[in-house]
Amino acid sequence: MIRVQEIIHSLEEGKWAKRIRGLVLLLLIGSLGLVYYLNLTRNFTAPEAMDAAQLARNIADGRGYTTQFIRPLSLDILRQQGAVSDEELRSEFPDITNPPVYPMLLAGLMKVLPFEFEIDLQKANEFKRYQPEFLIWLLNQALFFVALIQVFRLGEKLFDSSVAWCAALVFLGTELYWRFSTSGLSTMLLLVLFLALAKTLVRLEERGNDGVPRGGGWFAGMALWAGALAGLGGLTRYGFAWVILPVLVYLGWFMGRHRGRTVAMALLGFLLVMSPWLVRNVQLSGNLFGTAGLALYSQTDTFPGDTLERTLFYEPSDAPVNGQDEIKVKVADHVELREIANKLKRNLRHLLVHELPQFSGSWFAVVCLVGLVVPFRNRSLRRLRFFLLMTLAVFALGQALGRTHLSAANGTLAELLARSLGQGAPVTAASGVNGENLLALLGPVSFLFGAGLFFSLLDRWKVDLPEMRLAASTGLVVAATLPMALSFLLPHPSSPVANLPYHPPRVQYVSSLPRESGEDTIGAGDLLMSDIPWAVAWYGNQDCVWLTRKVEPDFYTLNDQFRPVSALYFTEATTDQRYLSRVFSPIKSNWERFVLFMQLEGDLPDEFPLQGVLNDFSPGQWLLFADPVEQL
Repeated sequence: MIRVQEIIHSLEEGKWAKRIRGLVLLLLIGSLGLVYYLNLTRNFTAPEAMDAAQLARNIADGRGYTTQFIRPLSLDILRQQGAVSDEELRSEFPDITNPPVYPMLLAGLMKVLPFEFEIDLQKANEFKRYQPEFLIWLLNQALFFVALIQVFRLGEKLFDSSVAWCAALVFLGTELYWRFSTSGLSTMLLLVLFLALAKTLVRLEERGNDGVPRGGGWFAGMALWAGALAGLGGLTRYGFAWVILPVLVYLGWFMGRHRGRTVAMALLGFLLVMSPWLVRNVQLSGNLFGTAGLALYSQTDTFPGDTLERTLFYEPSDAPVNGQDEIKVKVADHVELREIANKLKRNLRHLLVHELPQFSGSWFAVVCLVGLVVPFRNRSLRRLRFFLLMTLAVFALGQALGRTHLSAANGTLAELLARSLGQGAPVTAASGVNGENLLALLGPVSFLFGAGLFFSLLDRWKVDLPEMRLAASTGLVVAATLPMALSFLLPHPSSPVANLPYHPPRVQYVSSLPRESGEDTIGAGDLLMSDIPWAVAWYGNQDCVWLTRKVEPDFYTLNDQFRPVSALYFTEATTDQRYLSRVFSPIKSNWERFVLFMQLEGDLPDEFPLQGVLNDFSPGQWLLFADPVEQL
């Protein structure tokens, strides 16, 4: 009888009560996530997500860190560097653009769970969800839940349970982070790493200044862990590596007699994690960060939009080198310092005017910013605030300098997706949902400061009744999460599939082009070229090079000197463009003009190697290939 009473007491008030409440909360959050995923999202629309997923599949299949999404920029750099022979490049193309942690995590998931990459094309009309993307979503939902727990525990440590609950609920109800969790991007993993880093720094500062004598080993170990976390984040998103600067300043300023040891160990941990991969990049590309290190030149006057990665990086030199006409002059050498300065000023202005006021996904960001600049009595809070403001500054600088077409607010692909997905679809309201958005990582921690400021004001206004404080905090949470709640009332997408241009069955179909006889016109080892190569690599499991910046000479150079292009896949990303600005651009030999003349004249240039045409999905999509199925 006593045993039964103990069990009942444990279920009602003991440790099991907390576990049951946690399980119920987990089920509620999981249910909310599933409802959100099924009703308000479609398949992947972020190129970075598809790129990481196809990399992960190659790793899981035992092909190493190789990519099927081939950038002309990467190809040219690898050939010039010479660490990998042309023969090896034709069979296994090493990726020199993406950091490794997130693709490796996805690869581990693909080893454990039953991923089904092939789509039954006979049932394409019944297609609803791409199963591998659902499994990737499950991983990111788990990371979202981990981040939620981290926010709550950090809030309890720095403030109290009221602030912790308020901040956690605001985070749970902020749609920006739900969109990140369904996007397939690495942001949820970065968020977990950043929250762990903040918690580590707080522990270091508290124990370093509490007056209790401790040996230096514990501080060295924790500082090493802080540096390793910064390094892991840097190998998840290169821009995250900027955070090591605020970490070192924080430790050097606030760690008292332990400052020297902790700074040295944090830097050591960072370098131990980052260095092997950076050495690999230098060996392959001559650059610490591969092609990602050239993002500085993107979005300049010389390389507007996505043209940098679609450009052959070297051009013929004016004078022979060692008696030979070598291709040695970097195209990026033509980018003037003035262009980079203009890019920095332009992007900083956009960041300050548009992104910073909503860096955490809603109007509550303004309250959080005020909370970050208002001094609190708690020493740990003041010092963590200092770290967050430094991180905000370096992330803003890095984001402005490294901004590419992936985060361009008025990018043509984003506009195209918005038109195709229609009213109420995720892309129309997904501003800031891209891998280059590092400011969003500060949102959950800033929620703690915003909620802390709110409860401090309640104390100053002498709102002491528990009922009134509960009503006020409930009102704050409801107001902050109202956009998320209203999203369920908006018109939902009529189809769970992003029809244009990312329709998984269609991409798989055109990447194999099956004949009625059962033979494949395009073989598994053939090279395609497309304006959406990340989708062809992911959905089609096919080597695909990005559409070169120019038809002539870039296409012919790549086709003749490296590897023949077996098929050319045009989508709405090219065909649904502003023809006056694209067709009649200063670049005479552009693909928009090529497609327009192909459609108007009903013919292709005689010297063009791909004369076969598949126009089943015209006028938006066209497939050109070497073995004709249908002639114009």
